[in-house]
Amino acid sequence: MFSVFFGQFLLNQGTIDKETLSKLLDISKKTRVKLGVLAINSGLMTADNVNRVNQLQTRIDKRFGEISIDEGFLTEPELGILLSVQDTEHLKLSQTLIDQNIMTYEEVESNLNNYKNAFSLSDESFEALKDGKAKTIIDAYLNFHQDAFADLYKEYIALFYKNTVRFIDSSTLIDHVEVIDSRQYDYLIKQDIIGPKRIYTGFAAKTDVLIKFASEYADEAFHSLDDYAQDALGEFLNLNNGLYLVNLSDHGVDMSLKLQVIQKNHLIESNKVYCIPFTTSFGRFDLLISLNPIV
Repeated sequence: MFSVFFGQFLLNQGTIDKETLSKLLDISKKTRVKLGVLAINSGLMTADNVNRVNQLQTRIDKRFGEISIDEGFLTEPELGILLSVQDTEHLKLSQTLIDQNIMTYEEVESNLNNYKNAFSLSDESFEALKDGKAKTIIDAYLNFHQDAFADLYKEYIALFYKNTVRFIDSSTLIDHVEVIDSRQYDYLIKQDIIGPKRIYTGFAAKTDVLIKFASEYADEAFHSLDDYAQDALGEFLNLNNGLYLVNLSDHGVDMSLKLQVIQKNHLIESNKVYCIPFTTSFGRFDLLISLNPIV
């Protein structure tokens, strides 16, 4: 999951384009992270240290770890820790960037540091982000500008993101929150959550994106947004919102769901709707949430 968000950061910075990122993420699934990248990420070695060891390997028939210990860059216990996490997922994109000659070790190191600084991530938060904790991802990417209900929104979006990754597309990207007051969509799938507060939730996109979304969720190839495909979209939202109600109930908050509604050629007009763009391998859809009516 971290690779996806680090990739989004590089995309937003203009370091790579969307097509390149998609290819890199696909390649990275089969990539094995090398000790040099692990050592840089852990802070145990610098890019210069790693380059030094790689140069020595051209003249000395020893493994990377052995030379690093000989040069005093690593201790044996530190090497053991790196070896134990060599199959980690979160650095596969970094390794792929190097393998594909898109970045050097120094550039990967610099971009990782820029990533931490851009989102004001502490070392602890950065570790949680690399571990794929959805709440940390949401905190890093979404700013609700002191909204009194920010925690409510973040918990909902974190759950929606996890379910999208689980059921729809494991390489889904999430981008920064927008506030919109008007937007036209081919279709909007919407459901209200009723209780002490009235929460309006939904997601919307172009028809072709929603057809693919429904196909992934139902594990059935739809070719149009017919009744069965629309039912699949509604079921996904209902599943997510049902799980959200369980989470709220665990905190002593009882709420209920209204029936989900699917609206065609829908124009949103409201004084404050939060829109969170989700980008999948087959296109973008927008997650919508508000405590104000969505007309």
